[in-house]
Amino acid sequence: MIIYSDLENRYQMLDYHVTHSRLLIRSMKNKNREYNIDILFKPVDFLLIPDIFYGIEISICESNEIAKYLIDKYGFKVTTNYKIFSIKNADGKYFYINAMAVGVFHNELEPNESSIKGLDGEFGEKQIWYIG
Repeated sequence: MIIYSDLENRYQMLDYHVTHSRLLIRSMKNKNREYNIDILFKPVDFLLIPDIFYGIEISICESNEIAKYLIDKYGFKVTTNYKIFSIKNADGKYFYINAMAVGVFHNELEPNESSIKGLDGEFGEKQIWYIG
């Protein structure tokens, strides 16, 4: 099941707050749009991702073989709360994040401003929120 797909833009890991295990991946404003696309994973238990993605498609990992491998080798959790999110880039390569939830937000923050700096939930205009 695809949760979010945008294979046209560049995304980068922008921020990670260790105290609350929040990961922010952002596609910056560009000539085609006047807003950032922020993808927030929380809380994150484990991640196997690069710092830059060219295109991004987020799904729940549905392969039992891959899930078993990630659980056995890296200790990923698959519980009522934690899911394994698969991330595919525009080249078709897969990466994985073990977290409880993912949200996609639009905002007009500057490149050096993080939308996860506070705990008040002010991330931007909500587009998608997936808890599962």
